[in-house]
Amino acid sequence: MADKLDLLISDYMTGMLQVKINSRERWITRQKHEEKVGGSGNKKSEPPLDRLIKIESDTKLQLLLDQKKTLDDLMRAIEGTTLKQVIICRFQHRLSWYNTAIRLGFDESTLRKQYADFKAKLLKEGLWSYTLG
Repeated sequence: MADKLDLLISDYMTGMLQVKINSRERWITRQKHEEKVGGSGNKKSEPPLDRLIKIESDTKLQLLLDQKKTLDDLMRAIEGTTLKQVIICRFQHRLSWYNTAIRLGFDESTLRKQYADFKAKLLKEGLWSYTLG
């Protein structure tokens, strides 16, 4: 059974995390088409500034952006490792542990342990304490 970290990595590897970011940004920055009745006090504001303020003040969007940035950095840090290949096989290609082990030429239990150690280290160091809530 997948935990929150597995689901986050899966969303990242399949592109769903970026879809969630784009969707949230569109939702919070959409223009409201309201007619101003008797609008003598027409206040002009700079739309790009308003958009930026909305984006910066939305905690849900900022959390998604932080998660993506952290995973981008993490994937660069493990570039060229078996661990990255495990993550790609498991979450991008949705292979079982058995098929991942066959594809990579390792014992299934070795790959499971390597991934479990990776997750434990992330959680131990508090990397996900603020992102998984």
